[in-house]
Amino acid sequence: MICIVAEKPSVARDIAGVLGHPEKHDGYLIVGHYTITWAFGHLVTLADPEVYDPAWARWTWATLPMLPERFQLVPIAKSQTQLKVIHRLMQKADRIICATDADREGELIFRYIYRLAGLHKPVERLWLSENTPQAIQSALAAMKPLSAFNALAQAAEARAQADWLVGLNATRAVTLRHGVPGQGALSVGRVQTPTLALIAARDAEIAAFMPTPYWQVAVTFQAPQGEYVGLWTDQDTDRVTDKTHAQRVVERVPPGTPGTILSVERQRVTVHPPLLFSLNDLQKEAHRRFGMTAQQTLDAAQALYEKRLTSYPRTDARVLTHAIAETVPDRLHTLPETYQAWTAACRVPTRLINDQKVAEAGHYAIIPTAHGGPIPPLSDAEQHLYDLIIRRFIAALMPTGEDERITIRTQAGGEHFITKGTVIITEGWRAVLKDVNRQEAVGEEQEEIEERGPIPAGLHDGESVEVHRADVQEKTTKAPPRLNDATLLGLMEKHGLGTPATRARIVEVLLARGYVQRQKKALVSTAKGQALLQVLPAAIQSPELTGQWEAQLETIAAGTGSVVEFMTKIRAYTQELVTAAQIHAAQAIGTDLGACPVCHQGRIVAGKKAWGCSRWREGCTFTIWKTVAGKTLTESQVKTLLVGKTTSELKGFTSKTGKPFSAKLRLVDGKIQFVFESPKKHRA
Repeated sequence: MICIVAEKPSVARDIAGVLGHPEKHDGYLIVGHYTITWAFGHLVTLADPEVYDPAWARWTWATLPMLPERFQLVPIAKSQTQLKVIHRLMQKADRIICATDADREGELIFRYIYRLAGLHKPVERLWLSENTPQAIQSALAAMKPLSAFNALAQAAEARAQADWLVGLNATRAVTLRHGVPGQGALSVGRVQTPTLALIAARDAEIAAFMPTPYWQVAVTFQAPQGEYVGLWTDQDTDRVTDKTHAQRVVERVPPGTPGTILSVERQRVTVHPPLLFSLNDLQKEAHRRFGMTAQQTLDAAQALYEKRLTSYPRTDARVLTHAIAETVPDRLHTLPETYQAWTAACRVPTRLINDQKVAEAGHYAIIPTAHGGPIPPLSDAEQHLYDLIIRRFIAALMPTGEDERITIRTQAGGEHFITKGTVIITEGWRAVLKDVNRQEAVGEEQEEIEERGPIPAGLHDGESVEVHRADVQEKTTKAPPRLNDATLLGLMEKHGLGTPATRARIVEVLLARGYVQRQKKALVSTAKGQALLQVLPAAIQSPELTGQWEAQLETIAAGTGSVVEFMTKIRAYTQELVTAAQIHAAQAIGTDLGACPVCHQGRIVAGKKAWGCSRWREGCTFTIWKTVAGKTLTESQVKTLLVGKTTSELKGFTSKTGKPFSAKLRLVDGKIQFVFESPKKHRA
């Protein structure tokens, strides 16, 4: 028996349908000598801290850093029933085929399941970029030993272990150092925190922005061929920072002022088609056009993939392999009738073929499949994406466009004016996107654009013109825009934060934890998120450092990087992070007064109303109130008590009856007692 393990039930059904007529069973399908089963994403995960050491269940400085010598795997509780089904089928099988999603995370899902089964049987890898019957048949005929993907698995495991080490240790250290009792943990993540820092940095830039007024002088010139508008210019700027200056320019060019066209420059420009969609590009375009979040786009793209309409979505590639390029005619031929008017002009340019880039990404760009049959029912989001993917696919295969960029320099009244415009000579590939480009992006904050009007044809050097009208237009510099899903994804890709499969989830985690919120389409850091960043070390906020780690993971996946070297750096970084937090906690001014006299393990730290033990989470209740019998104690007096000494006689106490008295203080069994000089002195 051959056991095939897919990542989702829908993929298992697709594979089973290609192999024959499946029999349905509880948690699996049978087709001849094949048994096809499935996971529901992750069924196995890295163990929680207390599995390694019961003491690690407690959030204390004494348990940090947590650095397991060997990571352990445990079943995810809610998925144990299906995991048992898979393990039972694996044990009966002669051969096993890994058919989880063909990416780093899919590799990890299978490896964890297989390792927990404790088996040593031959395993082959089914690598699918599409779920069409033809693609599945081709993949079944081209399987490789699972060992051929060991480098990818090593990168996946290193990523998971790095997230465990940095995330859990940093979260506990920061919470112990800066957390407030009753308000939960301060969550820190290897990718999550630098992403939050990017959002907060943009918010800070906007908060610090000071708008500056400026003015532009727009002059309408009358030529024999028609009117055109020129902006006053001085060398390389068309802005005037002095309104009086702008008004003086207008006064020098009243209506009827003669002018001369000094030059007309025309430049022919080739406009190349865009490359194909990567997931990041698709998410950015869907957000700009339809206001879809990154996660909504990923979910819809995954649904299109599972409905066999488009290729695998989690890809960084924008190109195709030679082999896939040969399938383009079939894909074009089977597109819905709506798009057939453009397909005759389509050719695959060499810039769209790069086997090496596809190999590095693991999958080619997102393109439509040669589906051919009726289109299944689609949600609005799926329909929007399907249309975008098809149009981008066709546009990338169409001829280039050609524009003429025109620059006119005009002189009048001793002043110079510049006019710029573009004339489309050949539309080319843009015809496919014309209808899409005319749509107004949902909620998009459009930059203010002055309508200058068309440039008349036939203008030439030395031609005489006349001023028809001159206006002063007041404007103000604008702050940079808030980040949104599209622009944040662009920054994450630029800095190497996360992967196509994880970026959307990172954004959702920040939203769920209250560190970021949506304001219409914008992503804005909250007071909670900003407060967290203020207490975190700069290194853990650094997009550059996390980007370097991601780059090292890529080299591991490519078989050129060292897992040992990467994990050694991660462990050293974790140790440094915890040590720094402990030092800061111990050296914080006015907070650490010494060892706890009761549990002898915690440190005495200051709260708002009292000094208490840092091990309060473990049950140590030692407390010294800052105000005793109406008198506020000093840190020096508390330190004296903590070392077992009696204070000098202190004045300023008030009894319950309101009478003042003096006394010394000492600690007895962790409680403050008054010590009086003589029996005649008043007792509290």
